[in-house]
Amino acid sequence: MGQTSGPVTIAIAAGQITSITPALRGQTARLALPALVNAHDHGRGLAPFTFGALDQSLELWLPALKQKPPISVYSQTALALAKLAHSGVGSVVHCHNPSGGDLWAETAAVCQAARDVGLRLAFAVPMSDRNALAYGDSQKLLALLPEGDRHQVSQLWDPTTLSPQAQVERANQLAAAFAGDLIDFQYCPRGPQWCSNQLLEAIAAASADTGRPIHTHLLESKRQREWADAHYPQGLVRYLDDIGFLSPLLTVAHGVWLRPDEQELLAERGVVVAVNTSSNLRLRSGIPPYQKMRAAGLAVAFGLDGLSLHGSEDFFEELRLNYHLHAQADLYPLTPMEMLEAHRHGAWAVTHRADVGGLQVGQAADIAVLDYGAMTPDVVPEVCPAPELVLNRASQHFVTDLWVNGRRVLKAGALLGLDEAGLTAEVQAATQSQSQHVYSLQPLVQRYQDALRQFYGQRLHQQS
Repeated sequence: MGQTSGPVTIAIAAGQITSITPALRGQTARLALPALVNAHDHGRGLAPFTFGALDQSLELWLPALKQKPPISVYSQTALALAKLAHSGVGSVVHCHNPSGGDLWAETAAVCQAARDVGLRLAFAVPMSDRNALAYGDSQKLLALLPEGDRHQVSQLWDPTTLSPQAQVERANQLAAAFAGDLIDFQYCPRGPQWCSNQLLEAIAAASADTGRPIHTHLLESKRQREWADAHYPQGLVRYLDDIGFLSPLLTVAHGVWLRPDEQELLAERGVVVAVNTSSNLRLRSGIPPYQKMRAAGLAVAFGLDGLSLHGSEDFFEELRLNYHLHAQADLYPLTPMEMLEAHRHGAWAVTHRADVGGLQVGQAADIAVLDYGAMTPDVVPEVCPAPELVLNRASQHFVTDLWVNGRRVLKAGALLGLDEAGLTAEVQAATQSQSQHVYSLQPLVQRYQDALRQFYGQRLHQQS
């Protein structure tokens, strides 16, 4: 995190911190932190419950995302990134969920939103080619639906996919076209249950050849664990290691159902795990084994997954939840400083650079500033260290300023790069005008969910 006693002046030039020097105490107290990092997100902009994707098991929740009103990719991404900026987040891994249009156009829109808001962004190119309808035989799932629904479900949720090599090449082409200006690209196999062995192996080979990072979901839910054990009797994580998939270039999201030996193997390979505690609670996936991951030597970062506990996208709230949920009742508990320093692992997951994530001379000038005076009117002076104060009281409401790579993104709480009020009004108007889209899809989604309950209830996901 980087601590200096007393007031300081931070000098910035060419995107870097060039000096941190003692200063006279001013009349307005501020607290500077390294900008926070959201190591796993989807840039939804709208809280899913607002369009009927209500909290429930992951496998039932995913189909309901189709009910999202058709809002422009630029608008929803810009709104999501603006919320993160207000929370002191300077970097984010954006796992793109295609909206059904041209991926090139959608990628351009996301990258433009990131540039306008001013955040660092790792665009994780979506890649998948199996199990689009359920973890297993799609025909068995379709057989559980009313006959009149089968074609529509296939059309909406099981799109035609490119070959593994074509998907890798498309990701490389997107990177060549849009990377730069704080935007990097990563391969994003959606998860082993959604990717064939051929696709996973092609991505592993491409990452080794190009040095491009990989970001994927891994063992998020109990049903994913059951599917993996049935289809990879030698062990899914062991298989991934055998094909060269595991390396310091890999970040895996969730890992709720990772076993101790798998955690140790990931740690040996230098993999980062991005835990998403609020999302896992809301989607009934379980609680990430954070303390066991740390004990195994894993590098652990935090993500919001576009599904924070209250839908506010307040990253300080997420840190606080993790701090209290994962602390142990003993004499040597988890400390606030350990939680705050996890952003360094998140910075690696986004940029794979050692000069991002710190508040020292020579580091990238990614700095969040909080109104320390407003946070401490009732605090006895000099008895509450800054990390404890941040974990107990900080919120997006206290973030006044944000710099990313030396560029000012927030000033006195106002976003500088775009008209946030206008953007919010535009998205709200579009949501209201597209309500018929939600109403028309709800009955089909509910019948699809009923079929999924039967599919997983009959344990069809564990059949070859």
